[in-house]
Amino acid sequence: MVTKMKTSIGVSLIPLVISIEMFLIQTTFGEGTKAPKSAKTEPQIVTDKNIVAIVNGQKIAKQELYNLLIDTYGEDALDVLIRRTLIYQMAEKEGIKATSTEVEQKLKAFVDNEIDGLMRTYRIKDKADLEKELAKAGSSLAQLEEKMSKKMKKQAEVELLAEKLMTKTIVITEEELQKAYDQEYGEKIEAGQIVFRTRREAEDALKKLQSGADFATLAKNESIDRVSAARGGKMQSFSPKNGIGLEVAHLKTGELSGIIKTDYGYHIIKITDRKPPSNKSFKSVKGELEKIVRNQQYKERIGPWLISLIENASVTKNLVND
Repeated sequence: MVTKMKTSIGVSLIPLVISIEMFLIQTTFGEGTKAPKSAKTEPQIVTDKNIVAIVNGQKIAKQELYNLLIDTYGEDALDVLIRRTLIYQMAEKEGIKATSTEVEQKLKAFVDNEIDGLMRTYRIKDKADLEKELAKAGSSLAQLEEKMSKKMKKQAEVELLAEKLMTKTIVITEEELQKAYDQEYGEKIEAGQIVFRTRREAEDALKKLQSGADFATLAKNESIDRVSAARGGKMQSFSPKNGIGLEVAHLKTGELSGIIKTDYGYHIIKITDRKPPSNKSFKSVKGELEKIVRNQQYKERIGPWLISLIENASVTKNLVND
């Protein structure tokens, strides 16, 4: 079936994780199944480019592989290619390029982040332990990094070009820098939270806390924010000058807030500590603050920018699945 249509595409630049990586992870960490050993014949030499494999004498055609990939990833993969193409076109129009050194730096950051995530998922303590787990599957950390690098190199280049294109449009004000300074180097509040879906649930919990219930236990059992719940409600430290900090800036260590409504639910906050401001001057960290603000603005604006890029482009899909 052939479809021709004006496309509507999501904004993520992250490409699909292909089956080979899933196989690697499953094999490495014991989630795959091992086929029973059987007598094998010598592998055949394949000369026909339309044949991608021969299994016990049975040929698998390239078209079968194509159909499987289209069925599994087709529409989403095509959308990734369309977004990449639009970014390349815009970069060429604006004279924006990414050097090989820049791409390698971005790629290394991507691969390191993926491996860190893998270790967190499988609760692996450090890279030495990861190396041991990979060795059990006849692989190594170097091989894993190489496979990830090959898969993510194009993504690294595309995101780098998008960042450069977006950076040209970002103007940073002194007010934004001061706000970032307060956030990074100003006074910090350390606190725990319990988050509920409804005000009624939050009111019931607040009564329990005021009657002496243990905050950490209640957070672990009842908070819908499972990240902080796993830590007994502990939050990342935050500034008293913006966001939820404004709601609890008046509280002393050990005190409970009332019920605070946000887009995420109904929060009860308990102050556990207050940290004084850093002695670093605004001037001494201004360059760092500019990077922080630029990165924040990039993350906020990349979605709308991509949507605008797509809406103003002429895109016709012609995805064929035989």
